[in-house]
Amino acid sequence: MRSSRTWSAKTAELALGLAFAALVGAAGGASDWPVFAPGDGRFSVELPGTPAVERDSTWTPAGSVSMTKYWLRIGDALVAVEMHDIPPVASRLISDDTILDQARDALLRDVDGTLIEGKATVFQGAPARDFVYRLPGKAQLAERVLAVLVERRLYLVTGMARAPGANPQIARFFASFRYWREGKAAP
Repeated sequence: MRSSRTWSAKTAELALGLAFAALVGAAGGASDWPVFAPGDGRFSVELPGTPAVERDSTWTPAGSVSMTKYWLRIGDALVAVEMHDIPPVASRLISDDTILDQARDALLRDVDGTLIEGKATVFQGAPARDFVYRLPGKAQLAERVLAVLVERRLYLVTGMARAPGANPQIARFFASFRYWREGKAAP
């Protein structure tokens, strides 16, 4: 399975050049981020604005993987939640750990990223991978990714900046992420 990454290191580098003015504006409004919870997403996250939406699908030998990505620039950071719906046959035949490891490895291959740190973890009771990688290019960008597998849905919660671990907008974004299982009500 390959992840769909719509911004490249070059795009992010250009975005950072334009982000200084947005950073000044976003710093003052950080206390009033509303909760964003798309109807089809089974997740919620706080965002200071309306995210862009992208949809795609990729054919695999196990069937089509559909992807929906919600993303937004916040100051000098880009944040996103991607949802990848895994084909039923793949989720029955491939272990959760393998799906998560393959998603991480495909993302790193797609962007020519270098893994800085990572760990297997559990998020709200679901298996997950939490990792940081460096993107190639002069901008010296890094991205933190929390990959969470919930039933047949893989969530990739991402935050890209020069130092995503030290960015307060990315920290707030990650801390606000919640999901719920299919057929359950939002918390």
